[in-house]
Amino acid sequence: MESRVPLPTDNIYKFYALFGLLLLIFSISSLVYVNHSTNTLAFDIAVEYTTLAADPARSVSEEARFQVLDNKLKIAKKNKTIFLSSLGFFAGVGLLMIWYGFRTWHLVVQPLQDELLKLNIEKLKQDLGKGNK
Repeated sequence: MESRVPLPTDNIYKFYALFGLLLLIFSISSLVYVNHSTNTLAFDIAVEYTTLAADPARSVSEEARFQVLDNKLKIAKKNKTIFLSSLGFFAGVGLLMIWYGFRTWHLVVQPLQDELLKLNIEKLKQDLGKGNK
C-alpha cells in the first residue's frame, strides 16, 4: 500500500519537527476535548446536585444520589487535572521537538545541502565547458 501523503524521510530532523508538530496539534485538540467533556458533565449534573445540596432533610436515596454526584464531580475534577497535566507535558515535548528539528535542519543540514548543490552545479558547468572545447 502506497501512502498518498509524502513523508519527509530523507532527514531525521524533518521527521522530528513534523512529528513534534503532530504531537502539538494532538495535544491542543485533546486539551479542548477534555475541557469540553468535563464541563458537559458538570453542567449535566449541576441542577440536581444543587437541588439536593440545598435540601437539609434528604431521604436515604436522595443522600445516596447526592454522594454519588459529589464523588462524580470530584473525580471529574481530578481526572481533568491529570489529563491536562499530561497533555501539557506532551505539548511541551512537541514544542521541543519542533524547535530542535527545524533549528538543526535549518542551521546544520540545509547549508550542507545548499553547498553540495552549488558544487554540483559548478562541476556540471566545468564538464559542460570541457565538452564544448
